[in-house]
Amino acid sequence: MTRRRDAGFSLVEVLVAMVVTVVCLLGVALLILYGTRLGSASRQAAVATALARAEIERLRVMPRSEPERQTGGSLSRDVAGHFRREGRLTSRWVVAAGPAGTQEVTLAVAVLDDAHVPGAQLRVLLR
Repeated sequence: MTRRRDAGFSLVEVLVAMVVTVVCLLGVALLILYGTRLGSASRQAAVATALARAEIERLRVMPRSEPERQTGGSLSRDVAGHFRREGRLTSRWVVAAGPAGTQEVTLAVAVLDDAHVPGAQLRVLLR
C-alpha cells in the first residue's frame, strides 16, 4: 500500500501559513492605528490654524489702545493680556512695532496636553 504525499497539508505548513497571516494582520492593524493618529493630528492642526486666524481677526478689529494690542507678549509663556485659552488650545501672541506705524503681531496656537500635535503660527502687520 502506497501513501499519497499530496493528500493534505502538513502541520508545519499550516503553522507557517498561520504565522504569515498573523504578521500580515498585525501590519494592517498598525497601519490603521497610524492612519487614525495622523488623521487626529491633522484635524487638531486644522482647528489650531482656524483658531489662529480667528484670533488675528479679533486683534485686527480691536482698537490699538486695548491691552491686548499693546507692545509685548511671549510665544512660550502666558503673559497677561497676550494669551487666551480655548479648550485644549492656547493662543499666545507678541506685538511689536512694525514699519510705517503698523504693529507686527506674531501669534502661536499650541495644544496644551499633546506635544506631538502641531500647532499653528501666523505673523501679520496690523494698522
